[in-house]
Amino acid sequence: MPAGEIERNAPRFTARQVLYRYCGVWSAYALASGFLFGVYPIFLHARGLNQLQIDSVLAVYFTVTFLTDVPTGAFADALGRRRSFMLGCGVRALAFLVYFFANHYPMFLLGEFIDGIGTTFCNGSIDAWGVDALDDAGYTGTKDRLFWRISQLMNLGFMISAVIGAYVADRNIAWPWLLGAAGYLINAIFIARLMHERPRRHAAPHLCEMPALIGRRVVEGLRRGFGLRTLMLLTLANGIFFAAWAPYWLEWPQFFNETYGVGVWVVGWLYALFTIARMIGAEVMIQTAGAREGRANRLFLLALALAALMYAGGCVGNRNTLAIIIFAALNGCMGAVLPFAQSWVNEEIAADQRATLLSFRSTFETLGGSLGLIVTGAIADRTGIPSAWRFAGLLTLATLPCYLALRHRSVEPPVDSLASTRTSL
Repeated sequence: MPAGEIERNAPRFTARQVLYRYCGVWSAYALASGFLFGVYPIFLHARGLNQLQIDSVLAVYFTVTFLTDVPTGAFADALGRRRSFMLGCGVRALAFLVYFFANHYPMFLLGEFIDGIGTTFCNGSIDAWGVDALDDAGYTGTKDRLFWRISQLMNLGFMISAVIGAYVADRNIAWPWLLGAAGYLINAIFIARLMHERPRRHAAPHLCEMPALIGRRVVEGLRRGFGLRTLMLLTLANGIFFAAWAPYWLEWPQFFNETYGVGVWVVGWLYALFTIARMIGAEVMIQTAGAREGRANRLFLLALALAALMYAGGCVGNRNTLAIIIFAALNGCMGAVLPFAQSWVNEEIAADQRATLLSFRSTFETLGGSLGLIVTGAIADRTGIPSAWRFAGLLTLATLPCYLALRHRSVEPPVDSLASTRTSL
């Protein structure tokens, strides 16, 4: 059948239908991912790992994603985003099963190695599919509000599964890994069906041609990524953020679990509180977002607030209530800044290389996370976790030059079509 006839016979979806599918996929993926949020470092500590070993285990994950993110993004662009998502969820389910049975340091490293590969197959594939499907359905407006709304739905999924995982961990610290594995298998078998992709004009490559095709896309994607000034600045800022925040994400559950000493369940509720704060931050931005011209200024101010709050969180000592208030405000700012930058990045990327370039962005994030774990992990071991948080606050200030440089970028006025669809989000 000719390619044109295939495309005419392929089902078309309205922008609203695509939005529902897009949000559904992200929500289901977030539910599967969240069972370990908050429990993960406590699990490793309970298995006998010291802080250096815990940091090194997560550093393996970041290193693997750093090395494989762009090639797997090229795989998604070449052979389909749904295939990439299904493969990634299957591999992540396998990694979680390895973790469930692991009791020794080398097995944890193996689990993170496998999970890193699975994550990179998922990284970018959902957004690449969703943004292209929206464009194909005729959605031509800016996507800032869309990404904030998706961020809220993701955080809701994270919050629900994190609370469940924390209570389950009080019974058996390893059981949340089984819940996560089951969630990823459900995503691979059922949820991936929502990711309908229009047939491609070119024929599917033969198996022996895949390495060369993916290699060409990797080279083209890297050249394109380094050549786009706005994309490069936003990617660099995200890498710095991850360098500053990755240790915080790993350390706060241990900090509050040890200071309260009432059970793992308290970490689940604190994660829920911080998640609600992120959702509120995203909602504030949805209601107050202005023109494109002010994006860099808003990101600059949010980064400044994040730096101040992170530094303040490291100065309160064992005053738990004050620390929780500060970290709730910190998470509110996170909920505003991350989807804001993500939306801007997506608008800078052409459809045919979207997954590759989104992986290019996440490559810098994982590189930043790896370096941050090494540096701040050493600081935490020598002078304590609060000192590491103060350093993270100072490191966050390094994002400010990136946003200052973006303030001078000229932009075209937004095309605000499909307003009724956007407001329905």
